[in-house]
Amino acid sequence: MIRFAKINNTLILRLLGEMRFTECTALSELLDDIFSDPDVSNVLIDLTGASAIDSTGLGMLAKISNHINSHYHHKTPIFSTNPDINRTLESMGFDRVFILLRHDPSLPIPDQELPSCVADDTTTAQVILDAHKNLAELNEKNWREFSPIISAIEADLFSSK
Repeated sequence: MIRFAKINNTLILRLLGEMRFTECTALSELLDDIFSDPDVSNVLIDLTGASAIDSTGLGMLAKISNHINSHYHHKTPIFSTNPDINRTLESMGFDRVFILLRHDPSLPIPDQELPSCVADDTTTAQVILDAHKNLAELNEKNWREFSPIISAIEADLFSSK
């Protein structure tokens, strides 16, 4: 589940439980809306309630980093207390593009659940493709790891058009 709040110029995202590709279409739409608002210049990511995150979810986080770094020239904080998630974040190079904080932010902010989004297969594939491209752009290691997946998704998407 994804919960969010917009406070002044900051988007707060809370990822709870398992973050899977099935939630990423709704998250991608939220991020596109938020990033079109020039007043939002910060994102705070709370993973303290997350138990797992897949590569598409990681790609959504990379999308946030890429946007904030390119438009506002600063790093986005990620709060995470789960050792498995912390290892995953570090293995993807997130420690170089995010500020990783290993404690609970304890933010008593009213937030709302991001409604699920039913998308067709093509839209879902496009979100997965974009997420993996964002993840691959973070560093050479990720590029080597995810370029075969990107190529496979592109081949499938473009052969069906």
